Amino acid sequence: MAPPLEHDLPLVSVTRVAKQALPDKAGLSKEAKETIQAAAAVFILYLTSAASEECKAKKRQTMSGKDVIKALQDVDMYSFVTPVESFLAASKITKKPTTAPTKDDRTGQNDAETHENENAIADEDEEETKDD
Repeated sequence: MAPPLEHDLPLVSVTRVAKQALPDKAGLSKEAKETIQAAAAVFILYLTSAASEECKAKKRQTMSGKDVIKALQDVDMYSFVTPVESFLAASKITKKPTTAPTKDDRTGQNDAETHENENAIADEDEEETKDD
């Protein structure tokens, strides 16, 4: 058996993905699962390296989806380009905002202003009750 890669992928995840490509009653041996795991890790490292070259050429440090698509083309994996582009477009559509704006965000007040306003209202209420 080959030595494990430094960045092994979770075997359960690799198995789940691999089984989606097989007929319902087909099985995978332990050796097949480990081989697919190693191949997937090598593929990811290879593609990441190619995308990294694109980033270096453009003097950027952050890799984007477009860099990965360009890397697929650079390594002659054209059959993957359309499915990856479709997935990327679909994920952008279904992506939800990470946080919803709060009431204070919509009114433009920060926390300090909010607390000052609350304190001012409380002070006015106290003055009204003293006058009565």
